[in-house]
Amino acid sequence: MERRGDYRPIFVCASIPKSLVLTAVQFREVWSHYDANNNGYIDEAEIDRFLVDLFEAQGHSISKSDVGGLKQTLMECYDTNKDGKIEVSEMYRILPVEENFLLKFKIANEPLTFPNFLRIWEYYDSDRSGRLERCELELFINDLIKTNKNIDIKPHEMDLIMDEIYQHFDENNNRMVEQSELTKLLQVPENYLEQIELYKNLNKEEFSQLFEHYDRNGDGHLEGEELLEIVSDMMRKVEIELNMSQLEKLVERMVRVIDVDYDGKISKRELANLFFVTGQISPFEEAGSAKQRAKTPRPKS
Repeated sequence: MERRGDYRPIFVCASIPKSLVLTAVQFREVWSHYDANNNGYIDEAEIDRFLVDLFEAQGHSISKSDVGGLKQTLMECYDTNKDGKIEVSEMYRILPVEENFLLKFKIANEPLTFPNFLRIWEYYDSDRSGRLERCELELFINDLIKTNKNIDIKPHEMDLIMDEIYQHFDENNNRMVEQSELTKLLQVPENYLEQIELYKNLNKEEFSQLFEHYDRNGDGHLEGEELLEIVSDMMRKVEIELNMSQLEKLVERMVRVIDVDYDGKISKRELANLFFVTGQISPFEEAGSAKQRAKTPRPKS
């Protein structure tokens, strides 16, 4: 695709340049364009239109008789359940979609931080509707399964999987998955700050435990992903929803306010300014706790 709004798909072939591989957003646009009645599949008339556009996108014209023969070949190759229609999981195999986005995250081995969950959510909620509709959810399920097993899911298998997801995670029964529902499906860990009263005085031991939870590498400072994680948890604690861009901007503003030594990191003493901590954190305590954590392997949470 050359630009958003041009829905003519790029034909799959072995020599297709990587630069022309579709993103999830582009795939959804293609699908929505041809599944105009939003019934979850592309029927014969829609397939004809798809094939004509597909050839025109490459600068070729095609006759009606050629469309018929090509459609037969297409259906033989990709209509795995032989129902005479193309469903999302089948179209996913026809069009070149970019590499599995979930491979960026070790979701099979490590708990998801909330910022990484937000990145996943925003990638698959391609129309920014605040929910994953059928097409978006199928893309997500395809990628999720392929993080463990590189297999193609047949349409009837996808239907069964979708029914299971709706049964167990679609709490409001709208046949869509919303952000809070996907956190449960992906088993995003509970917000660490839920066990802490933010507006109550914390003693030094309680604050040290909090700091060490977010200081993932044990270097005595919070930076990068560590700051994104603690700030996202603080916002969730007070029920303020942010997207990834808003979260990053909030972290930047927070660092400008409390980073008193201007090193771009937040030390234990600097973070204490955001919380009600009983007693002062001395430089010696701060340095000593960092050295101790450097010697002690951090347990997986």
